[in-house]
Amino acid sequence: MKKINPSWKLIGVLAPIVILAFFYNITLNFVIFGGCLIVLAFSKIRWSTALKIMIPVAILAVGMYVTGMKFHAGANIGIGTSEGFLSDVAVENGLQLGSRVLAFAGLGLLFVTTTDIMELVRSLEQQLHFPVKFVYGLLAAFQILPNMQQEYRKTKAAFWARGVYPAAVSPRLLVPLMVKAVRWSEALAAAMESKGFDEKAQRTIYRRIPVRPVDYAFPFLTTGLLILGLLFL
Repeated sequence: MKKINPSWKLIGVLAPIVILAFFYNITLNFVIFGGCLIVLAFSKIRWSTALKIMIPVAILAVGMYVTGMKFHAGANIGIGTSEGFLSDVAVENGLQLGSRVLAFAGLGLLFVTTTDIMELVRSLEQQLHFPVKFVYGLLAAFQILPNMQQEYRKTKAAFWARGVYPAAVSPRLLVPLMVKAVRWSEALAAAMESKGFDEKAQRTIYRRIPVRPVDYAFPFLTTGLLILGLLFL
């Protein structure tokens, strides 16, 4: 998975997600989630990062399952072999909602954990022909993120030194960070203009992202497998 071109990998993941959004198939949702985990097992990913992502996903899936069981079409009339919350309709509705979360999360996890962000941005420019200004804006944003994390920790330490302990999302911490981010973006824009940046000029490519036949085939493979699942599951 890591060797597939990022742009075509993105298309190969988004296309099944869009198609899957129009169908409610509990078995297919679990098959997709299990298939994504199997592919990840052979992709040499960092499982610690994947588990951190899956913890909130699991909580959301359980929450959607309970919500679907509690608020279903027959909640007030007791449709099913038993009444209300424990009826067959309630369980099925809960599984539909919870399994959809797992299916979407599995496809997203498959893309996020096997894709380098910088290669994705470069691929968007080279293969999908995104505007240069948009691409360089994304590259600048990703490069600024480590500085923002460092400034956030410095600001928090400054408050702690004065005996003030603001919350993690307190405006006391976020407002100075936003001001500094605006200043960094202005300085970066001025630096690019001073170096003669012109979005309409012809540019050479320092690091080319290759495209192979298997990259073109990936979206057709994922979409085809999903259609087969819809037909036979």
